[in-house]
Amino acid sequence: MTGILRPVTALLLSASILMMGNGLFGVLVPIRADIERFSSYDIGFMGSFHFAGLMIGCLLWPRVIATVGHIRAFAALTALATMTPLMHAMWTTPWMWWGLRAINGLVFAGLFMIIESWLTGASQPENRGRVLGAYAMTNLTVVTVGMQLISAGQPASFELFSLVAILYSLAAVPIALTRQSAPQPPPRAKMRLGWLITVSPAAVFGCFAAGLVNSAFWTFSPLFAQGEGLSVRNTALFMSLAVLGGAVSQWPIGRLSDRLGRRAVAIVVSTVAALAGTALWATSGAGATALFGLAVLYGSMAFTVYTLCVAHANDLVHRKRAVEVSSGLLLVFSAGAIIGPMMASAMMQTFGHGGLYLHTALAHVSIALVMLLRVGIRPKLPAERSEPFVIVPKTTPAVFELDPRGEPTEEVPEGGTSPAR
Repeated sequence: MTGILRPVTALLLSASILMMGNGLFGVLVPIRADIERFSSYDIGFMGSFHFAGLMIGCLLWPRVIATVGHIRAFAALTALATMTPLMHAMWTTPWMWWGLRAINGLVFAGLFMIIESWLTGASQPENRGRVLGAYAMTNLTVVTVGMQLISAGQPASFELFSLVAILYSLAAVPIALTRQSAPQPPPRAKMRLGWLITVSPAAVFGCFAAGLVNSAFWTFSPLFAQGEGLSVRNTALFMSLAVLGGAVSQWPIGRLSDRLGRRAVAIVVSTVAALAGTALWATSGAGATALFGLAVLYGSMAFTVYTLCVAHANDLVHRKRAVEVSSGLLLVFSAGAIIGPMMASAMMQTFGHGGLYLHTALAHVSIALVMLLRVGIRPKLPAERSEPFVIVPKTTPAVFELDPRGEPTEEVPEGGTSPAR
């Protein structure tokens, strides 16, 4: 494994530093917004603008990277990324933070696209699955480390924003000094919604609803934890436990879906996630220990829904279509992620801070119901027609070029499906 990762060490190091900064920034922004007495709608707009920037970036950056090259684009984007936390600290007004969060999402779409397309170019078809696995686990691990850095300063001060800016700047160093040659530009994302719905309505709906849920979690979970009386340190721990729960559960739940079917496992996972969300909403004041336990349960279920839906859709198409399907579903997820924070903010206005998890519970129940309906319409696929489960980060469409399910095998028949699938 060490030999496989040696050519991409600089890339993974840059990605680790970036995501560590993002982990800290993701916890810091809503906590500081609450200190500045932003309304829940103001904070919801921040989340929506961030994911809107991310979605636009997925469509915009491939052409820019093709024009100026990976290294120059990475240097320019890290400079822009460094600017955003510093400007957050300088101007604490809602409308300014909406724009800055949009810029942050736009910039990080490009940064992740550069890293992921470079990982693809530096790896070989036979080892891309292992490179993707290493990248996914690095992503989840360092984000949780970054969250814990919230204890290094006071959210009301300038220092933590400066620390985020330092991490963003440092991320440029490994890639700027690498001797590896830059790869081909990343592919442009496509979203053929009508075709995706014909492939799998359940996967399209599941990815959209997962976007509603996940963006609301990242936008408002720090405020929920603070509303439950947790300290800043324990707020970061609450979120870290949810993320780590999702990281640990991905593989066993994915392997279980290989045997029992994606939709059956998705129904169970969504139902348990809905129950965990309901418990988080209903057990206000239960104490830190109960909240931590529910965070692990919630994260271990909620963060697997998207990958189960992507796996289900990929089981239904020819391998040559896998990247197109996965990229389209990521954009569907992003569309849901733009709407999710505003829906959650409305629930929180009505039901208090616990309304966040009432929002997630309703979304997860809807996923389970749609999956159950589709099971009655389309029978379960035979086991031999299912591809092995693959853990894929929700970053940019470029990451799907690493997905071993997308390796070319044979010519695609008319209509994009294969008799063997």
